[in-house]
Amino acid sequence: MVLVFVYAAVVTLYALSGSVRSFDAKEPEPEKGGVTVVLTVEGIDAARQRADMTAYIDPSDTLFTGDGLALAEDIHVIISPIEGSQTLSFKADSAIGTKPIRMLADGEIGTWPFDHYDVDDLVVLAYVTTDGVSRPIPTTVWMKGDVPGWSASVAQKTKAPPELPASLSEAISTAPLLEFSASRSASTVAFAFVLLALLVVMPCLVLFVAITAFRGRRKLEASFMGWMGAMLFATIPLRTFLPGSPPIGSWIDFTVVLWVVTGLIAGLAIYVAAWARWAHPEPGASSSGAP
Repeated sequence: MVLVFVYAAVVTLYALSGSVRSFDAKEPEPEKGGVTVVLTVEGIDAARQRADMTAYIDPSDTLFTGDGLALAEDIHVIISPIEGSQTLSFKADSAIGTKPIRMLADGEIGTWPFDHYDVDDLVVLAYVTTDGVSRPIPTTVWMKGDVPGWSASVAQKTKAPPELPASLSEAISTAPLLEFSASRSASTVAFAFVLLALLVVMPCLVLFVAITAFRGRRKLEASFMGWMGAMLFATIPLRTFLPGSPPIGSWIDFTVVLWVVTGLIAGLAIYVAAWARWAHPEPGASSSGAP
């Protein structure tokens, strides 16, 4: 019953994980003369502390040409902090496409599976340029995506000013700040602890068999040494099977994996000592092997 409950819990948590929570339940309509910037989270690169996304704009009807298929003028979107240029440009007289971005996030993979990655001051602002003068336009942001193994969300830290500033520099300084955060999903944490628990069980079984044999309560079987060696060599493949591939040297290596290996080697050494203590040559056999 315990195994069935754990199995059901892990599967349920996995089914509920992955979706990105935005502060709006659905994509908001752009204001007149403005755009909605849609950010789709596609993955989290924990090792490099990056969030892979695609950016897309949904302009209001007034920003399209007469046919409603192409932009009437260039629209630029400032997204910060991201890797590379902080400005994305969507050209006039062309269909709107998506643009890949890599958002910079603070985090530490060494604390896996409790690592989390945050972007505290995310700025998203759109503007157009007319006669060499940049003019901000109303900008709303919506984030979506489905990243298995992660729980991601975006929240609004500060509100936009009552009126949109006329200059781009002032609009940037007063732009509402967003906060993006991503952490391992509950299903990943549950998976990790189940696998780590199985790793801990291995040396417990080996030590039980080894100590029982050393005390002379069970008959020695030389084949058990091969079984113990197999448990030892199975440790590293099980460790690398952990979801998210935590790097070598993470806290789990110091608190779990190191002691699993130590327990397995100790059990093997105890069993060898039991073999030396209790095993005897067959009657009639000589040490030289001669008949």
